[in-house]
Amino acid sequence: MSEAEPTVASPVPGEGIGSSTTRPTVHDRRWHLRLYEAVVAVPVAVWIVTSVLAHGSWFADWQILLWVVAVAITELLPVPTNVPMGFSLSFPLELSAAVLFPTPVAATIAFVGSCDAREFRRQMPPLKALFIRAQIALAVAAESWLFHELATIDPDRPDLLAIAGGIVPAAILGYAINTFLVAYYYRLQSGQPVVSVIKEMHAGVFGEFVLSYMGLALFSVLVVRSFFVIGGLAIFVFIAPLAFARQMFQRTHSLQLATIELERRQRENEYQALHDALTGLPNRVLFLRRLEEAIGEARTSAGRLAVMLMDLDHFKEINDTLGHHFGDLLLRELGPRLSTALRDRDVLARLGGDEFGLLLPDLPSEEVAVRVAGRLLQELEEPVTIEGLALDVSGSIGIALFPMHADDAETLMRRADVAMYAAKETGGGFEVYGEELDRYNPQRLTLIGQVRPALEQREFVLYYQPKVRLVDGRVAGAEALIRWQHPTLGLLPPDEFVPLVEKTVLLRPLTAFVADAVAAQWRAWADLGIRLPLSMNLSPRSLLDQELPEVIEGALYRWEMPPAFLRLELTESFVTDSGRSTNVLDRLSDIGVGLSIDDFGTGYSSMTYLKRLPIEEIKVDRSFVTQMHVDANDFMIVRATVDLGRNLGLRVVAEGVEDLETFDRLAEFGCDEAQGYFIARPMPVEEFDRWLSVRNLDRTHGAPGPAPSAEGGDRGEGLGRLRVV
Repeated sequence: MSEAEPTVASPVPGEGIGSSTTRPTVHDRRWHLRLYEAVVAVPVAVWIVTSVLAHGSWFADWQILLWVVAVAITELLPVPTNVPMGFSLSFPLELSAAVLFPTPVAATIAFVGSCDAREFRRQMPPLKALFIRAQIALAVAAESWLFHELATIDPDRPDLLAIAGGIVPAAILGYAINTFLVAYYYRLQSGQPVVSVIKEMHAGVFGEFVLSYMGLALFSVLVVRSFFVIGGLAIFVFIAPLAFARQMFQRTHSLQLATIELERRQRENEYQALHDALTGLPNRVLFLRRLEEAIGEARTSAGRLAVMLMDLDHFKEINDTLGHHFGDLLLRELGPRLSTALRDRDVLARLGGDEFGLLLPDLPSEEVAVRVAGRLLQELEEPVTIEGLALDVSGSIGIALFPMHADDAETLMRRADVAMYAAKETGGGFEVYGEELDRYNPQRLTLIGQVRPALEQREFVLYYQPKVRLVDGRVAGAEALIRWQHPTLGLLPPDEFVPLVEKTVLLRPLTAFVADAVAAQWRAWADLGIRLPLSMNLSPRSLLDQELPEVIEGALYRWEMPPAFLRLELTESFVTDSGRSTNVLDRLSDIGVGLSIDDFGTGYSSMTYLKRLPIEEIKVDRSFVTQMHVDANDFMIVRATVDLGRNLGLRVVAEGVEDLETFDRLAEFGCDEAQGYFIARPMPVEEFDRWLSVRNLDRTHGAPGPAPSAEGGDRGEGLGRLRVV
């Protein structure tokens, strides 16, 4: 018979009822369990006591005691199982008692004989012990009642076929009642449905053997026949089959233990194959599997998802400085912290090294991915304490979206990787993929291969955008802007090819081409009496080229261009690397060319660098200038930048001037020069010539004057003069 054994605690997480690994025994004594125990135990106990008092003669047979002892001994024999409930071999004995004795007597034999060793050790609450006895007695009573309803035994000539016909349904009924009472107990304890509990009780090898064990019920036929011949000694007929059954239980138990161990090892091997050993997070294999599944679901539902790749900044320095032990501990700490910023269905994985992958399925919009990326970066802002040492960590995140950026896992991963490296380069924290970021798309790769032939065939051209003095509107110079007159793609702006060239050895020849073209154009205008300062842009990577000063000086020499008429514009980011480029800047300054910081205000320039380096001009970035008349913050930034430049003795140029109101307000601030569409768009040389001639250029031959003093003195006397119309 099965016995309710809720004293065995719930299996270890991840293992079901079939597990042999459980926590230490703890009795669950919640009120609804105790109520259920009482509802079953009390009526059965009262009925047995009443039956003994009412039919005392039925209980006077000494063979009843023999049967009780036999049931008790069988109950106390340990039977190994892999289910969290007890099991004994007493079922055939109790069934025989149900057949041979009146129903109250059979129930009493089961109630008294169904003992548990823990009762004697006082390890089981009394009410639960009564419940276990009562639920077995109730099943035996049902067996006895049904058998006596279906069959009648003639002691002189017992009919074996009739006895078997009554025993089989009685055994089924008793087993069903016993199973239901136990299953319902577990339903109250765990909340698991009764049907589910019953299925698990009969799952696997153990369940198959339990059903086979039911066949022992047929031995009750032999016991009944022997009972009328040898009396109570007939009980010994069960010795051989019960011994065999116990041995089979042990073998079945061993087999199932081996099966469970094999399954455990398979799960462990699969877990190790799909998870990172250091952090416990999913690895690249599992991440790609989840990504493929999410893409399939998104295709079916016309949904969207996002893939994020995050790389820790300066992680190598932590490993090199503190050792890999600290790096490993840092990675282990970051997993749980980053998970707090994700949704329930999102997947966080360690793809290798200091790179993490994130999958965001069921994405409502791109903004959700951006918000998640922002939360991840916020989590990294808090220092991570490793063995008492606080480590500052930052990261760069690349985002690619399905189906907008790609419709397969491999391409999504690659494009998220492209966006991640773009975020690293810009220092912005995260980037959403865009074609302009991807220097490895087929069209861009084709362009890289065409740069050198384009230089040789002089497909690159320069456009010029004028600058004017704000104090009087006269022309103060022009900025040279490169374009590529591609034979098949048409006129390409610099954003289409300059970022590609910057990563190759073609940067130097392209820079040399621009310097030579600017100097040649200055000479052409100078020969016509037009002497304008011209500006050209330099890549930050060019400042690492120790031959750059010779390239610039050679162009000036070839075209007899005075150095004072050439200004080199540098992005503000160069300031952070000024230690590596100071030598180049100093040599350029020694040549006599002017140095200007372009897009000032968008980077992280140090005031110390502005004072120490040979800078003579700063250009206020257009992102502040274009909105200064509608955005109070931009207004204050522009005004403060102009004041800063004047106080440091620097010329201040405002980019992005697109209307008269902005032009006049900059003049009020004391800004020196303006550049933008309000004055003129970038133009090819021929159009720039017409622009100059239409505005009555007063051609002179003076050189540019010095930068203004802090008090705002005039400068640029002798420059070509032109009033804005």
